[in-house]
Amino acid sequence: MLRPFDYFHPNDMAETLTLLDQEDETSVLAGGTDLLVKMRRGSIRPPVVVDIKGLEECQGIRWEGDRLSLGSLTTFNDLLRSQEAHKHFPLLIDAARVMGCYEVRERATLGGNVVNASPGAESGSPLAVLEAQVVLKGRRGERQMSIGHFWQGVGKTDLAPGELLVRIVIPRLPEGSRSTYLRRSRVQGMDLASVNVAVVVINPRLPESREIRVALGAVAPTPIRAREVETLLRGQEITSSLLSQMRDKIQEGLAPRTTSLRATPGYKKEMVGVLTEMALEVLLKG
Repeated sequence: MLRPFDYFHPNDMAETLTLLDQEDETSVLAGGTDLLVKMRRGSIRPPVVVDIKGLEECQGIRWEGDRLSLGSLTTFNDLLRSQEAHKHFPLLIDAARVMGCYEVRERATLGGNVVNASPGAESGSPLAVLEAQVVLKGRRGERQMSIGHFWQGVGKTDLAPGELLVRIVIPRLPEGSRSTYLRRSRVQGMDLASVNVAVVVINPRLPESREIRVALGAVAPTPIRAREVETLLRGQEITSSLLSQMRDKIQEGLAPRTTSLRATPGYKKEMVGVLTEMALEVLLKG
């Protein structure tokens, strides 16, 4: 049962930021697929809810120079309908397809998924490997930062009091780049990921100049880049010996939480290597 709260539906950004700046413990309502569940469960009890669904500044998918800019109110079905996302960032499409069911995807927003800061969020490792930036706005101005720095821990971000996530921007990948997103879950159908991996390959047909990016989800407090693995694979022919080294390297330093209900730490550490190898096979063979 929901506790009583004050509800505001502001008409513009200035009014929204004024409300966020004046009210303590305010929750922002976008799609509501996380917020309303938590409120019904009683895990959060905000005295004030600010509904931002009408803010034009947080809507739309468009190019801004060489970066694709996604409004924080972009839903996962919006991503699936976006020709630009299909053409340039297919791993976002891979992730959107396995995000809940159709009805959830029609409501759940990319911004909400990012701000929720779940280690295994479907958008987490894809946005990390794409080196996305978040645009934050408050009454004191606007700032931008890498998404990796934005996430601070499980459910924690660098969003300051009174600030709002407005857009997520993704740099255009070099022509010919390939990408994919793979996950494992406990059951077929609708379930959160036990572990996920996002991989981007730049210059896939030219080993000497090839760059491989790898990001992992649900194996650390936030989605993370596997930097040492990327260094190991950069500019190399992919051989069985190198893949064996990659599997060992990718597990080093990982310490998945032991309290996870979806998979054991050992399973997660093993599967990130398996999924990364599967992704490389798909991307390098075209």
